[in-house]
Amino acid sequence: MNNFGQRPQFKLIIQLFYEGRTELDYLQKFIRQRNKNTLIRLNKILINPNPLTLAQESVEKFDDLKMNNSEVWVVFDHDGRDAEVKEAIDYINKSGKDIHIAFMKPCIEIWPLMHNGIDNVTTPSAAQSKLESIMPSYDHDRNPYFDLDKMPNYEGAVVKAKQWQTSLSGDPEYNSAKYAGIYKLTEKIAAVE
Repeated sequence: MNNFGQRPQFKLIIQLFYEGRTELDYLQKFIRQRNKNTLIRLNKILINPNPLTLAQESVEKFDDLKMNNSEVWVVFDHDGRDAEVKEAIDYINKSGKDIHIAFMKPCIEIWPLMHNGIDNVTTPSAAQSKLESIMPSYDHDRNPYFDLDKMPNYEGAVVKAKQWQTSLSGDPEYNSAKYAGIYKLTEKIAAVE
């Protein structure tokens, strides 16, 4: 039987609402690094720097996007936006939709730092500066992309992220001083067989 023109059957389709280029680039690289290219499809639905806009759009488009083997994910940073972040997370949670949130506080740059055993930064500028010192190719404004070769300890980062999650004792993630919810999405990706 000829398979020409037949669409691949993905094990997981991620419908992605995301804040910026850094998040998308990291997820694409992570999927390739884990050799999941043929198993996972990453659909870029919306890029927007406003967490509330991402939340509203994900809820509005959810029914059109949900299909077999698909999950809707919203990925964004805190970046000092307390009210917007709280409103966005609460909006998704109150919607009753099965929308997953990968939220980082203070920012996405905390994630590669955690891979290097650094988890004591609490502001975006401190995280970006520290990341530039261990990942020379990274520049928040000119080259906001992570070098996965400079992120040696994925398992350690996940352990720390889970500790932060547990320390919330059921409180929403925006109440944490530091949070790395992207681990939930990367674990989902890593588990696909």
